[in-house]
Amino acid sequence: MSLTDITRLWIATFLLYAATGAVFPIFPIYMSSRGLSPSQIGLVVSVATLSSIVPIVLIGHFSDVMNREKVQGIIGIGLALLIPAYIYLRALFSFMAMHSAYVALAYSYMTLSGAIAMDYIRTSRGSGFGKFRTSGALGWILGTFLGGWITENVGFLVAFITSSLFFWTSALLFYIGGRGKKLYAQGGKAFNSLRIEAFKKALTNSAVYSLLLAIFIASLTTPAYYTFLPLYMTKRLGASRFISSLAFTITPVAEVPAMIYIGALSDRVGRRKIITLCLAAYPARYTLTVLVGRPELVILVQLLHGLTFGGLYVVSTAYLSDSVPEDMKGLTLSLYTIFMNLGSFVGNYMMGFIVEKLGYEIMYFTAATISLLSIPTLITFSRRR
Repeated sequence: MSLTDITRLWIATFLLYAATGAVFPIFPIYMSSRGLSPSQIGLVVSVATLSSIVPIVLIGHFSDVMNREKVQGIIGIGLALLIPAYIYLRALFSFMAMHSAYVALAYSYMTLSGAIAMDYIRTSRGSGFGKFRTSGALGWILGTFLGGWITENVGFLVAFITSSLFFWTSALLFYIGGRGKKLYAQGGKAFNSLRIEAFKKALTNSAVYSLLLAIFIASLTTPAYYTFLPLYMTKRLGASRFISSLAFTITPVAEVPAMIYIGALSDRVGRRKIITLCLAAYPARYTLTVLVGRPELVILVQLLHGLTFGGLYVVSTAYLSDSVPEDMKGLTLSLYTIFMNLGSFVGNYMMGFIVEKLGYEIMYFTAATISLLSIPTLITFSRRR
């Protein structure tokens, strides 16, 4: 991998996460400002998550046999065109349709950025990918800070336009890449057969399905952070929109060292041990979010995101890439995203229902209990390998 490739891909991924970070924390607040209730917001995110499953799988399949970076560029352009249209949304069903399209493209965009990196990183994948993914952490810092500040001082429209510009630039940097795959020559029927066989191989690989089951369980609880933390901080703790966005800005501060050092540690002590450590941070994070009781302390608690996302994502990506053939990386990493999305689909509506009926505190304690179950799941099923 040349220095030119490293620089281009690093910057493209930096801008990708700046684009998503600029709008991600403000989506629930924007939906709420348009009159949606917590359960309706949860429903919007759940529907979007479920409807994204098939597109993500298809794009993952497609990227394994085409130039992955060209596919990535086209997706980024689609996102750049889509984001500004949010300002015209008013009704529940319009949010469902628009957010479903956004989630399908955004998750595919983020998934393929990891697959592209793994096309180049061949040895010491834990440390190599960890260093590369610092680009996303730093981009997220910039994006969430700008998105929160712009929304507070200028308005939602400018925040959406800022995100769109980041997507445009990122897409162009990916698209000019040339390292990709050639089309299979067997024809449509043989291609479909090959893809179905690859799908079966991935799902019957115990190294793969043990991790996917654990990720599914943990993802049932992630809406407690991604969807409802801004509402918890603004409505329950009285924080401003800008202060609530800082809970997302601070997370990459922990992600950067976690990605570098935890990824490298997994090269030495084993991936599954580190994944178990990262899963244990979920219940700790949710419990502390309730117990500290003050916005500034809630922000500090989110530093555990370095384990629950940064370390977990890097080590899981390396773990899955080590476990399947090179021509199945796009498919396998898309399955990782799918299982996260399935968990989030169920979890968004479940957490929204709990908030509406029992309150935010009960929701966080429920999330802590459920996420704890991911550890025995990983250990039990991985023993069958």
